[in-house]
Amino acid sequence: MSEYEAEFFQLFRDEANQRLDNIVDVLLALESGRAGGDALDLLFRDVHTIKGGAGMLGLDDVRTLAHAIEDLLESVRAAGAFPPPLADPLLRAADALRRHVAGEGEGTPDLLEELAASRASVVAPANGSPGERPAAATSGGAGSDRGRGIRVPAEKIDRLLDLVGETVLHRRRLEHVLGDDTGDETIADELDVGGRLFDELKDAAIQMRTLPLATITGALPRAVRDMAAETGKEVELVVRGEETELDRVILESLSEPLIHILRNAVGHGVETPEERRRAGKPERAVVSLSAVQRGGNVEITVADDGRGVRREVLAEAQREGSLVDVLARAGFSTAEQVTDLSGRGVGLDAVKAHVESFGGTLEARSETGKGTEFVLTLPLALALMEVLLVERGGRPFGVPLANVDEAISVSDALSLEGRQALELRGRSLPLADLAELVGADAPQLAPHAPAIVVSGGGRRVAAVCDRLLGEEEVVVKPLGPLLPTVRGYLGAAILGDGRIALLLDPSALTGGSRRRVRAGADASAPAENGRRTAPKVLVVEDSYTVRELQRSILEAAGYRVDTARHGREALAQVLADDDIALVLTDIEMPEMDGLELTRAIRDSAARASLPVVVVTSQGSEDDQRAGVEAGADAYMVKRAFDQQALLETVERLVGR
Repeated sequence: MSEYEAEFFQLFRDEANQRLDNIVDVLLALESGRAGGDALDLLFRDVHTIKGGAGMLGLDDVRTLAHAIEDLLESVRAAGAFPPPLADPLLRAADALRRHVAGEGEGTPDLLEELAASRASVVAPANGSPGERPAAATSGGAGSDRGRGIRVPAEKIDRLLDLVGETVLHRRRLEHVLGDDTGDETIADELDVGGRLFDELKDAAIQMRTLPLATITGALPRAVRDMAAETGKEVELVVRGEETELDRVILESLSEPLIHILRNAVGHGVETPEERRRAGKPERAVVSLSAVQRGGNVEITVADDGRGVRREVLAEAQREGSLVDVLARAGFSTAEQVTDLSGRGVGLDAVKAHVESFGGTLEARSETGKGTEFVLTLPLALALMEVLLVERGGRPFGVPLANVDEAISVSDALSLEGRQALELRGRSLPLADLAELVGADAPQLAPHAPAIVVSGGGRRVAAVCDRLLGEEEVVVKPLGPLLPTVRGYLGAAILGDGRIALLLDPSALTGGSRRRVRAGADASAPAENGRRTAPKVLVVEDSYTVRELQRSILEAAGYRVDTARHGREALAQVLADDDIALVLTDIEMPEMDGLELTRAIRDSAARASLPVVVVTSQGSEDDQRAGVEAGADAYMVKRAFDQQALLETVERLVGR
């Protein structure tokens, strides 16, 4: 298949899946009696479009099945009324179409026979005139106009956002180079214009990266319907705030967590119709999913009007301080019976971890006999974040502003030596050195050092630092393929002074006050005064961002780090500085590449034994053989990179 044909097939799949979402929406509305008067026309239009595209591409299974659906809909149109039981075979037909569109379908003779039998069962009115169409919709979700747009690959949007980040870096470098000249009125005006244009470009890029929640909610009513049918319950899903936008990366992975919460609500949150009658409730339970933007965050709430959580569980949650922590405990369950839908307490802990991985929070609230709600608070855009910047040991760190409750001053009496808590407005609060929390080496804190009160995962901690740098809206850069397994970080950001700030995961700070990314207190290279200092690593990388990210991570792990932009610069540093204990180098660089640098080090009488670790995207057997022949002590491929393996390799080679 040519590249052009592959692109055409992808366009068809994208449009077909969107129209299948519309079809499911309309069928559910017809089944519940909420459809508008044009429901059948909308179904015809979407099915016909799918059939036409499939015919052009030679997808005979799709075309045949779509044609059978059209025949059945024609009979319904002639009869003048849509029998609700028809929704079930048509929904199964939509599922089969989706599988065929994805290239995963098998033959459907049984389904085709069922559609034909359903068509024969539809009886037209005796007088031959069409009956009344379904009543007007009470909900505007089914068949609504979704607007027009163009499809842009996600990779292109991400590339645009990367360029935006590089643009701000370039502007800051320019301001640094100009120095005092920025006081010139003409230069200052031009910089202001450039700043405004950058802000507009940044906002446009962020908007391109966000998508409405409706992108993923289309399948949820169908999922709730099927769950309710399986448990013998009557449940209506109400979705509000579908237009609320959220970062595409978050949306792409949010369907499964939401379905899990909905499964819990249907499986053991709401009661059976008989139980609801005895409790004086309507037989049909209501589960709602709503979204609303609050500042730089989006709050998604899933609530049910069911039985709620048992009183003893609520009492336990009050003692422990967090209901969601109790419900997410491994093996915990509120269900009296284990079913396929619920009952083993497995999954909510994964939902919580998933939400927190984006710097968000998961909370739970419940009232016995009244219902339960889960609240997911997520950042609006992963690529842009408001943070409070702090400094510890000369290194900047950022904490999402939404998770910072306040800043306080720690008195001399509340030393970190021996006391791990402080009293704040009558309540005890864990107290910890920020360097200890992230596993970094840092000098002793000054008296009356500032601390930030961070909340996350239902807990709080006061993290003490050297100084507060202030609030800033930063462009978030992922740690990338080189550092994928580093825990406790949401990403990194380039600051106004050109430094790299690691962005800390609040839940990691509050949930593991003694869990380090890597302990650095045992660094073991001798210094002139007899004390032992950390080994020095030279990072050689032509990309500024990757270079500074590696510097920050290694420094946080307890190493001293120097950097070089290419092999020639690195070689000069190696020959001039005996403290360099290891070289970490890329291969593709200007001036002198990584293999040439390695060979030059091996040819040097003074530094021939210096350990060299190559980290590169070039991973073929020939590439690795060339690295070994050049004299590299270790060769690591970025796409299969493991952070822990690198740290263990560095530690082994420098003898820590």
